[in-house]
Amino acid sequence: MKMRISILRLLNPILFSLFIYNCSEDPLVSNLDHSGLTINTLTIDNISAQNYSVAPNLGTNESLYLGTKNGLNIPVSFIEIANNAFWSYGFDSTILIDSLHFITYSKDSLLLQNSTPNLFFSPDSQFDENTSTYLDFSTFSNLDWVDLDQPLLKTNNDTSGYYLYTELIWGIDTLMESLIDTSDSNLVRSFALQFTNNDSNYIELFSEEATTGEKDPKIIMYYRKTIESGDSTIIDTTSATIYSNGDLSIIDPGEITLSPDVIGLSNGKGLRSIINIPLTEDSLPAGSVIRSAELILNYDTTITNQTYNVVLDPIDNDSLALDSNFVYEFDPYEAMGYPYRVSTDTEDGKCILSVKEIMQNISLGNVTNLGFKLISNEKNDPFETIWFDTGESTTSARLEIIYVTN
Repeated sequence: MKMRISILRLLNPILFSLFIYNCSEDPLVSNLDHSGLTINTLTIDNISAQNYSVAPNLGTNESLYLGTKNGLNIPVSFIEIANNAFWSYGFDSTILIDSLHFITYSKDSLLLQNSTPNLFFSPDSQFDENTSTYLDFSTFSNLDWVDLDQPLLKTNNDTSGYYLYTELIWGIDTLMESLIDTSDSNLVRSFALQFTNNDSNYIELFSEEATTGEKDPKIIMYYRKTIESGDSTIIDTTSATIYSNGDLSIIDPGEITLSPDVIGLSNGKGLRSIINIPLTEDSLPAGSVIRSAELILNYDTTITNQTYNVVLDPIDNDSLALDSNFVYEFDPYEAMGYPYRVSTDTEDGKCILSVKEIMQNISLGNVTNLGFKLISNEKNDPFETIWFDTGESTTSARLEIIYVTN
């Protein structure tokens, strides 16, 4: 008898855990009348939200941009070429550097030479691709930079004649002495792309994030190496590739007019928002198990007509008074991240985010509800903006919860 009781005591926690797991993970396919459990729903629609702006940084974007598009101005893009052992070739008596080519890549088959930007060089101008923004370069000028003019264009096709990409090639032999100066411990090989002939131009290039080297911005060094072999001398003509160490497009969003009834997300404009959902420990009966919790946001399909990935992340620091007219240098909110951070693609005018995990923990008192940060996925097109309705209408934001209770 004692052994049987001990076994039951051992099994009880396991059976209870299996019960909770089934309630929270498996779909309910029959009524629960015989078990004493009931399914209930809760809809929370008094959700408030507020926009805020963070100076845009596109350091992880797969493209470099330059010019004007959709009301956004990109006055300059920076590229830093890495320090590399190949630069020491300039001091090797057995090596003769013939030429240096700076190359970037475009997927525009109609690109014309007269609509390309100029390339500029500076040995001491620095940027940080992860943190630099237009706030750091509001007074930027290329007057002290070396102007390397516009590039030559080379179109590349596959063996069937189909277009692949276009190379923008600058000859930079005049920079030889500066680039190979390995004695300068503070040397940075910074390049800048800027339009000088027409401010209405726009161009998109591959950044270092786009490929594993094939279309990264780079410098190709062409050189001849002299090899002594017995009584003979061999001259080997070859090349070396030196890739970029980082790149960044500086986007100036200008002035943004916001409506109190909508919240917007945009990487290029730096638009983000804070959402407050009034769910507390008392919102659900004690012991409730949430089967599903979906935050439903509706957006204007006439403005955003393509798939847009949205990220929701619970806030981990105390709320503060936001100023919607102020542009923050860095995001003032820290987020919890995994496992509560969720993302989804929008579709047919709706954005449906599954927030069961975080809502269950809020209802149990494990997590303090400080609000949620709603942001655009960093891979979204920076020139697209999505607008969600938060006004008092049938399409306003709401949280729909299905839960099981005893």
